[in-house]
Amino acid sequence: MSKPQIVLIPGAWHFPSCYSLIIPKLEAAGYTVHTTQLPSVTDHDPPKDLSADIAAVQTIVDKAIGSGNDVIVCPHSWGGIVVGSALVGYSKNEREAQGGKGGVVRCGYMCAFMASEGMSLKDANKGQPTTWWTVKDDEFSLLNDNARDTFYNDLPPSQRDYWFEKVSRTHSLHSFGAKATGEAWKQIPTYYLLCEDDMAIPAAAQEAMTSMVKNMGGELWTERLKSSHSPFLSHVDETVAWIRKVAGEDV
Repeated sequence: MSKPQIVLIPGAWHFPSCYSLIIPKLEAAGYTVHTTQLPSVTDHDPPKDLSADIAAVQTIVDKAIGSGNDVIVCPHSWGGIVVGSALVGYSKNEREAQGGKGGVVRCGYMCAFMASEGMSLKDANKGQPTTWWTVKDDEFSLLNDNARDTFYNDLPPSQRDYWFEKVSRTHSLHSFGAKATGEAWKQIPTYYLLCEDDMAIPAAAQEAMTSMVKNMGGELWTERLKSSHSPFLSHVDETVAWIRKVAGEDV
């Protein structure tokens, strides 16, 4: 049986390059890996809602499915809210019921937001203020230097500096208040990598979201990792092994 295709979705402020350490290892294990930039990660013409990000996810997932491939989708952070809305109707079971072939068989959320329909990131974050980004021009969320330690607190200082130089300083502010339009996790089995030392989405918040999903009927399994908000940089081998488990391997 052929291996599923893997789609990696970055979080807020991050570009696909954040996955540059894990992609070669996944490819060496025999996987085809896709990723894409979300339009909300921008310094101009910021999207006002989720529609542009949803379209970007659907486009890359359509490419991965191709003529009938099985696919797993792994979002990080902000990408989780987008994926939950974008993948409605994309599960393999739903596609086959409509006469299609292939589809999304599992999702793997990496310390990612999970939202019910009608909930925004602001809602999921309970409106808590942050010390690591501010509002710019009423249109952007602007990172400050505190974000370096928030995202990468378990990396050596030189590596924190290196990866912080690779992120966008701005992200669409209005997208954070946009409401989720779907709950794909009700139809797609989901694995959650709960990062215990996460300073962006504290472990307690991750636990609350996974509990919500289970209480709403979602099929979800949680694995805990003593990692910062960026396990794909600080715990590369563990993250790769976890994604391979999501893909169905016994590793």
